[in-house]
Amino acid sequence: MHRDFAVAVKAVIVRGDEVLVLRRSKGEMAGSYMNKYQKWDLPGGGLHFYEKAEDGLLREIREETSLSVEIGRPVSMFDIIRHQIHLCIFTYAAVWTGGEVQLSKEHDGFLWLHKDEVEESELPHWMKRDIFRALEAVENH
Repeated sequence: MHRDFAVAVKAVIVRGDEVLVLRRSKGEMAGSYMNKYQKWDLPGGGLHFYEKAEDGLLREIREETSLSVEIGRPVSMFDIIRHQIHLCIFTYAAVWTGGEVQLSKEHDGFLWLHKDEVEESELPHWMKRDIFRALEAVENH
């Protein structure tokens, strides 16, 4: 029986009163270990061995969006064991510092949502929670 362990990092990127959400491509959803059905996600991905969390997160943000950001504090940690994989995901608040979104093949769309739009959106509960935590962290920084 093959077992695997992974650590991933994600970012709630804040630009003024807006946050960035990405729409996963059909190929990305089909290849997912954990969630083949949720189309919206935050920028981020798996860490490489010997890669610090913030360095990996900056790399993933560049690869997926081409944006420049300043990484803030962690706002959540998700720990799950399912289908022979143990996954830990750390989500950070981040502040946009420049650039325009240029998507990788992992995503086929994006939205900058105003903070007032988040609650009424179709985003999953965990993402809304992390977005509001990140907005609070950025406001209190």
